Amino acid sequence: METEVHFRETQQFDQPWLWGLLALRALADLLALARRKRTLGETARRLAALGAAALFLRVARLDTEVRDDGLYVKFAPLHRSAKRVAFADLADVQETGYSPMRYGGWGLRWTPSGTAYTVRGTGGVRFERAGGRSLVVGSERPDELVAAVQEATDRTV
Repeated sequence: METEVHFRETQQFDQPWLWGLLALRALADLLALARRKRTLGETARRLAALGAAALFLRVARLDTEVRDDGLYVKFAPLHRSAKRVAFADLADVQETGYSPMRYGGWGLRWTPSGTAYTVRGTGGVRFERAGGRSLVVGSERPDELVAAVQEATDRTV
């Protein structure tokens, strides 16, 4: 029997300002080379690193699903398969704001109190786990995510 998906969201690093910053960094490196402030080798290394970062950001995505048997979160390409959080492991679920300054940016972030998976924006859902650690999942539709978890947990009770 296939589990029902109550919520599905995929987010990517597609913010125009992010790609603009990467382009400006590349332009600054090329200008430094043209003005002979950097060697060709150093510029090539910097542009290669910048290209690798851009490639990672291009393929990275956050997949979030609420199924009958739990919450599934996958931060590709860092996770090969989705991480499952069983509803029984959750003590509380609530919509929350996400501060990139508090967590040190977007992406996969760790703090002493928990983990955050975010790709964009300042909204998300905080999942308080029974063991005391929290999981913050960024979402552009946090109200729908909370409602889906509540609907799925109501069905399992």
